[in-house]
Amino acid sequence: MPFLWLSMAFILGTLLAANITLPTHNWLILAGASLTLTLLQMLIKRRLSQRHVRGAQRFTVPTRLRPPIPLPLILLSLALGAARYQASLPDINAANFIAHYNDSGVTMVVTGIVSEFPDIRDTYTNLWVESEQLRPANATTHTPVHGLLLARVSNQDQYQYGDRVVLRGQLQTPPEHEEFSYRDYLARQGIYSYMSYTSTGLLESDQGNPFMSTLFKLKFHALDIVYQLWPDPEASLFAGILLGIESGI
Repeated sequence: MPFLWLSMAFILGTLLAANITLPTHNWLILAGASLTLTLLQMLIKRRLSQRHVRGAQRFTVPTRLRPPIPLPLILLSLALGAARYQASLPDINAANFIAHYNDSGVTMVVTGIVSEFPDIRDTYTNLWVESEQLRPANATTHTPVHGLLLARVSNQDQYQYGDRVVLRGQLQTPPEHEEFSYRDYLARQGIYSYMSYTSTGLLESDQGNPFMSTLFKLKFHALDIVYQLWPDPEASLFAGILLGIESGI
């Protein structure tokens, strides 16, 4: 039961940090204060039990209202969850992060590796690309960068996990709409840059993790079998349920 309370507090901390923007060190200060209160509470409780203070029981919280672990310890777990979430966010303004070059209006040439199973749609394909380097189209010097990029490319170009590709287009911040924030949706997947109307080229194949590459090849083969066994819309529904490929739904 104590572990359940700590886990719930940790998760609540991540949700809190997602809605309240505070620097990581602020959450760590709160965690340090909570740890200090926890240690003081344990020390005071130990002193009282050793001295058998008369009448100490009259100030205790009824058992049915008392959580199974000290409240400062719950607050400590919450603060650590918030600090963990905040520390996981990238520094978008860093010069070596690809989102730093968003909305510049300059056509960029980006080199990177396809890091996920391609999302094939009717008229285009979405590629998750782990960027490696970029340069302006009119320059020759490359700048090392990192960070995920979502590129919308023609579905006439067939790519797979592990392909090292070169993309040419303008880097943009993912759009936001009144009813749906595509920016927040992609940010939850660690994507802060978007490139549409992209021209592409293949540089190398099989540059990803060999184990993941094997899994994705099996997944693609299974998808092909599903569409051979059933027609649409049943095939697309089964692909979403069995393989997690929702592009046809």
